[in-house]
Amino acid sequence: MVQILSLIHNKNGSLSSMPYLPADVTNLKAKYRRESKLADIEATIAYFDEKAKEDQDFFYRIRLDDEDRVRNMYWVDGAARRAYKHFRDCISFDASYLTNMYKMPCAPFIGINNHNQSLRSSDAGSFGMKTRMGIEEVFPLAVHRHCRWHIIKKAEETLGPFFADCPDLHKAFQLRVDHSLTVEEFERSWMAMIETYQVQDHETLASLWEKRMYWVPAYFMQCFFPFLQTIQRSEGFNAVLKRYVSPGSELQQEANTALKQPKLLTHLPMERQMSKIYTNMIFNK
Repeated sequence: MVQILSLIHNKNGSLSSMPYLPADVTNLKAKYRRESKLADIEATIAYFDEKAKEDQDFFYRIRLDDEDRVRNMYWVDGAARRAYKHFRDCISFDASYLTNMYKMPCAPFIGINNHNQSLRSSDAGSFGMKTRMGIEEVFPLAVHRHCRWHIIKKAEETLGPFFADCPDLHKAFQLRVDHSLTVEEFERSWMAMIETYQVQDHETLASLWEKRMYWVPAYFMQCFFPFLQTIQRSEGFNAVLKRYVSPGSELQQEANTALKQPKLLTHLPMERQMSKIYTNMIFNK
């Protein structure tokens, strides 16, 4: 920036001819950041109001604390609300994303449409168990599943050295978690593992057992979780929170399904039937 301005100020482009230094530009940028930070909530509300004028289904709420500071905000665009009526079978909720400036989690609610695309609304603010209790109150029949990847990752941070000394136990642990087909099979084989390796007093294994109905795949065999094993889908959305997502992507997929016949590999009647029922994206998966 300073080099460009120096060319404008003097044909020679010498920095020494400038009435200010690069540090002055840095200080000016910092001043603008401070000023914009004080006005960001006003800008956010103005943006939400403008969206509400354009889309009658756009919804947002902002909650303040006792000192009139923003405690949390929730928003959802009209397209996501309309899609929810058709694709509400499975919703991912992830509160692990943390913004840097305000230390407030930004938690997207992620749904999945018939093209395996993410449908999203977001909640930003401070919350904990109340959110979980609220979900259970509003959706009493919902099946809650925790992110298995995070649970295993946290557990193995503690179990890592323990498993290193007993690799057979590690193999037995993975076998029971990943390959049990029924609840009865898992619970029976887990108890047998505990007994065989005499680890009844291990705190991490006991904690995993207590929470087993929230993360072990055997407890979800009859439930609908389309291509959703971890919060990877939410994390992928977090990566593009500050980028524009084209609203035409779903329309493009609809057009592909309507105009392009997917390639058949077996030519069996079932394959041909599914190619007419599923969208191209799901059929190819």
